[in-house]
Amino acid sequence: MPELPEVETLRTALIPLVRNQRLIELKFLRPDLRFPIPSQQLKKEMAQTVIQDVTRTGKYLLLHNEKGAMLWHLGMSGRVVQHPHLQPEEKHTHAVFHFAPETYLHFIDPRRFGCILWVPKDEGHPLLDHLGPDPFSEEATAALFKERARTCKGPIKGFLMNATRIAGIGNIYACEALFEAGIHPMKSANKLSRPQWDRLLTEVRNVLRKSINAGGTTLRDFVNTDGSPGYFALDLAVYGREGEPCPRCGNPIVRKVHTARSTFFCKTCQKR
Repeated sequence: MPELPEVETLRTALIPLVRNQRLIELKFLRPDLRFPIPSQQLKKEMAQTVIQDVTRTGKYLLLHNEKGAMLWHLGMSGRVVQHPHLQPEEKHTHAVFHFAPETYLHFIDPRRFGCILWVPKDEGHPLLDHLGPDPFSEEATAALFKERARTCKGPIKGFLMNATRIAGIGNIYACEALFEAGIHPMKSANKLSRPQWDRLLTEVRNVLRKSINAGGTTLRDFVNTDGSPGYFALDLAVYGREGEPCPRCGNPIVRKVHTARSTFFCKTCQKR
């Protein structure tokens, strides 16, 4: 599933392609993804307008014009790929966008958990209104998260993955950041000390930044707009490495399933 680094990688790739360029045509090949696609409204509000900027909020991308923004979410398996024309070339292509002069972006989503929506300017949106702070924002502080976790008896990994508390962190990067911080993923969130929160937030940012610099993590579906995969998977310390030696102590990495998700950690380096 594309997480914050993959979405930020896509945002960075899109900027030279579409910012200050006119969106000439929007072509939708199905009426819905996770939600109905407001195709007529998007065509009315976006067609023949100039894209002023491309921003990211958590795992959501927003392509802004003077009227508002087109919101993209990649869901579980979505990707945006550049092709030389408007006609779809790949299976599961659900939308194609033609930007001036001759840039064609194809929105591909095999599992159809992504979305393409409209957000009017200066108005909120249900998918964005209740998101927690972005990990890289000034609002994201150890003090804030310690306070928000005060009544949370659930595992710290679940806290990190709750987008209403902190936006954009998924399973891969939660596992990696907790390993780097030396914190057991099943430790109750309200049991973390202030120094542990300081360390954890630092490692969350470090892990995300490293992945962004590597172009994201490709485990199944994610590729950049030019079709190139992300290479951070080569640097993962614990995720997907069950039974392999811990890079610190050499003991085997453990996998535990919790709330239908696999959690990877080292029992020695991440004591509960």
